[in-house]
Amino acid sequence: MRNKLLIIILLLVIGCQSAVLASDWGVEHENVLSVRYGGMWMQDQYLSPLLYSGQQVGLSNEWWQEFRCDSTKKWEHVGKMDVGFGWMYNHMYTNLIYSLGLHGGWGACYNWHWTDYGLRVKLGPYMDVDLTGKMHGSSVNKPYSMDLAVNLCAMGGLEWAFRAKKTSYRLRYMVRANVIGMDYLPDYWHSYYEMGEGVLGDFRCAGMWNHRHLQHELTFDMQLKRSTWRVGIAHEYLEYGEKGMMFSREMVSAVVGCVWQYKTRPKVVF
Repeated sequence: MRNKLLIIILLLVIGCQSAVLASDWGVEHENVLSVRYGGMWMQDQYLSPLLYSGQQVGLSNEWWQEFRCDSTKKWEHVGKMDVGFGWMYNHMYTNLIYSLGLHGGWGACYNWHWTDYGLRVKLGPYMDVDLTGKMHGSSVNKPYSMDLAVNLCAMGGLEWAFRAKKTSYRLRYMVRANVIGMDYLPDYWHSYYEMGEGVLGDFRCAGMWNHRHLQHELTFDMQLKRSTWRVGIAHEYLEYGEKGMMFSREMVSAVVGCVWQYKTRPKVVF
């Protein structure tokens, strides 16, 4: 029953974010498609007691939209889908862990505007889904593991939009931190084929006291003729554990993407 309930929650959260897309600075929609590349560090004591480090790549799509029912234009919602792949070695380079992650989320935020200065402050809730599968290179009884969590997060941001030399620019910092939710912990004494027979470990209430997940990024958008490009840096840190097992994941990435803002048809200008 718990497993069915969790699957329903996952489907609802991922389905909600595909409803209506997003916008900013008075346009109907804003859509950002970006790629990332950087370093990755991981510890999964179900698979191995060692710390693994390596590289990761990813592709993400993020969208913003003002709530149509809000005449003040101060409330907006945001959705994001992200897929990433990583490969990491232990410090002796004798073993390898692969990871494949799927992240989705949807949130809403209130905006404080200072139009004369091009400033905007954002604050609101965000529902985040994290599913990351991991495969150990040489383990026989425990070759697979995963990070699985559904969290309600606090989201905040600061934007500064300005013009220089007849070109539009925007500097944005966004941060999300989990507050409360649910996560999954494998049972150390069960192998992966026992999990397949229904012994799935523990689902538990997760909060800032036992599950810490921080995501933040600094981006810079610049208009180049008829297109708007984004460059930035992103950082993610995850740590949780229980019963003598610790799990952690950290990523630092360079981000490059393209920004579309449009009403009835796409326009890649501010």
